[in-house]
Order: sequence, then C-alpha cells, then structure tokens
Amino acid sequence: MLPRRNVWPPPPTPPTSESEKLARLEAEREAKRVSNAIDDALAAEREQRKRPSNAKILLLGQAESGKSTILKNFQLYFAPKAFHTETEAWRPVIHLNLVRSVNFILGLLEIRHPSTYSGARPRKPSTPDNALSGQLRRLSISLAPLRQVEESLSNRIAGSRPIEEYTDSSEADRYHPAKASEISLRSGAGWTAFLRFRHGGSTSFDRTEKADSEDLQNRRILSACAGDIMTLWAAPEVQRGLKDREITLEEQSGFFLDEVQRICKEDYVPTSDDILRARVHTIGPEEHVIYMESAHETMRSWTVTSQRVAWAQFFDDVHVIIFLAPISGMCLADSLKLWRTICCNKLLISVQFILFLNKVDILTRKIKAGIRFADHVTSFRNKPNEPKEVIKYLSDAFATINQTYSPRKRKMHRHDTKATAVVIDDIREVILLNALSATNML
Repeated sequence: MLPRRNVWPPPPTPPTSESEKLARLEAEREAKRVSNAIDDALAAEREQRKRPSNAKILLLGQAESGKSTILKNFQLYFAPKAFHTETEAWRPVIHLNLVRSVNFILGLLEIRHPSTYSGARPRKPSTPDNALSGQLRRLSISLAPLRQVEESLSNRIAGSRPIEEYTDSSEADRYHPAKASEISLRSGAGWTAFLRFRHGGSTSFDRTEKADSEDLQNRRILSACAGDIMTLWAAPEVQRGLKDREITLEEQSGFFLDEVQRICKEDYVPTSDDILRARVHTIGPEEHVIYMESAHETMRSWTVTSQRVAWAQFFDDVHVIIFLAPISGMCLADSLKLWRTICCNKLLISVQFILFLNKVDILTRKIKAGIRFADHVTSFRNKPNEPKEVIKYLSDAFATINQTYSPRKRKMHRHDTKATAVVIDDIREVILLNALSATNML
C-alpha cells in the first residue's frame, strides 16, 4: 500500500467553542510563563556562577570573648531564613543555660564552707552559710526537680556520649565557686550541633518521640517552677551571698534569670536576641559555612572558622582574621599577649586584621558603678575614668602592638561596639575587598 500523502494546503481547522478557545489561550499563557521562569532561573544561575565562590574568615580570641555570638550575628544578618529555621532547636540550650544558673545558686546555698572550693576567695559572708531563712530552705526543696531537668537537657544536647566526656571538670567541681557551669561540645559538634539532638540524634521515630516527651516534661517543670525561680533570684540573701563572693551572674554568658517569666512558658519560642545570648561552649576548631541568601551579595558564601590562637598559623589561606578582645574584665594581659602572637606571625603577613573590642556594655556598667580602670591598669594613670577614654586607650594599645610587631605595615580595622548592622556592613566590606583581591578580581 502506498503511503498516505500529505494534503496541501491542510484542511481548515474546524470551528471551536468559546470555552475551548479560552482554554487554549490560557494554556499558551501558562506555557509562556513557565518558559520565562526557566529563562530567569538560567540567567540567575549564570550570574551566580560569575560571583566569587567563598570568603574565608578566621575568628580568634580567648575563651568567652564572644566568637560564637558574632558568628550567630553573621548568620542572622546574611542568612536570616536559615537562622530562623533553627529557632526551636535553641530552646533546650536556653533552658539549660537558665537551669544551670538556678542550680548554681542552689549549690552555693548548700556550701557551708566556700573557701574549701578551689579558686574561691569570698569575703566574709553577711550571714552564716548555715543560717538560711525558711524561705530559702523552702525554695531549695521546691526547685530540687531542676537538677533532673539539667541532667535531661545536658544528655539531650551532648547526645549519646556521657556528658563527662565533654566537660573539663569532675562532678565534684560541678559548681564552680564563681561561675555557673556550662555544657561543652567537641569540635565537629558545632554551634548548631543540637539540631540533630532535637531529632534524637537518630532517624529512629521512637527516639524522637522520647526526646519530644522529655522536652515537654522539662517545659512543664520549668513552667511550674517559674515563680519560685524569680523569688530565689530576687531574695536579698541570695544577692548578698553572690556579692560577698564577688560573683556577677549577669555578666556571664547564657544569663537568662532576667527573663524567667517569658522563657519558662510552655509555649516559649526563642527570639533572635535569646539565641544570640545563648551559650554552648565548644572545644577545638569550629568551621561554619554561611550561604548568602541575598542575590545582591557579591560572595556566594562565607566560611567562618573559630579557632585557638595557637593554631592560627595553619590558616594562612584566610582572607581576614577577626580578633575578639573582651574588655569587660578590665585586665587584658591575656588578650594583648594573644594579639601580639598573631601580629608577629610571618605566615599571616598578607592577612588583614579586624580588631573587635567586645563586651563594651559590661565595661560601661562597671565604670558607671564606680570601678576605676586605673586601679586595674596602672598605666592608665590619671586619665578620665570614662568609658570612651578607656575604650580609646585599649584600642590604641592594640594598634601600637600591631604597628610594632607586624613584619610589615598592615592596616588594622577597629570596632568597639556590639555587632550592629552598621558594624557588620563595615566588616563585610573589609572581607569582600580582601577576598576579591586574593582571587585577582580587583
């Protein structure tokens, strides 16, 4: 049989109904919309490929200098969607911070002879340690369940490994004479390590269900104890006892005793400020990649590594080093020594430095309370005992070390306030310029 020949011209299209015509036009519009979306996505991908891939930043500073806080500030600023997806996962950490402060106070009440504890140098107590009021004895009993809550939260955050493996002290020294205890995570666990613990550290449904059940029980206990926690913190005997021992819990990381009523609610959801204040101590180097969520950012991502100064020489491929110096403690001998170490390191000769004088707010409160900076740093002499004068003096001291010990002249970028949007933008510009310069794009 011969193949059927095409008829030309083709027969006219039979007339269609109005509804069919509208349907065909709608299909054509949808096809065009999809085509345009694909074209836009391809164009965005081409632009993304043109952007430099990564900026490398190294955070350095002594313990509790604020490295984790500035890291969280970076994520909140550059990757807010990712930051907020982790909100609920921070709740156990914040609750643990709060509970450990409470248990620290209860532990002090139980200590009859504080001077027997290592490092304790208390003044003579205003009242004998064994003469607690009836109210404090009642609070000690009513808040006893918080010991169990602390253990539950610690095990959840530390995972399946025993908590002792993560801590630097024995159980006998659990309540440090001048500081509330904190949980420590090994390197690799990371600042958001507890995200996996929120899911039980496993894909097992039973494990997750158990973790959720324990979390609910802990929240109910905290809710029931909220009133007594506030009463304990406000008790004059407690405040006098802390003052006698020269302990200022308000200045310690992870302090939430000023937000008990809100944080102890069963339906509590952490705010961004709560997450920035939360404290998890990490041991060893930590590396975090922040993927820029704004299409207008030049760099695709930042790799931020938090490390001990002793290992800084092994990170000579970074674009910028951010050095955090906590100035709230008045005596900065350790920070100045660490700063001199990295300034004179020849392997870091091409790396730009950003100095961040941290915890200025605490320093300001101390000076306004009457503490004289010159009593702690004699070289300050008779300069005005004002926060601005002290900050300038310290900033100049770091700048002098940089000029004296750097193998070659190096510009130092200084910041002496908390990580506001303006400060982060300034830091961003320095990092961007150095990253582009290193990749020969400038």
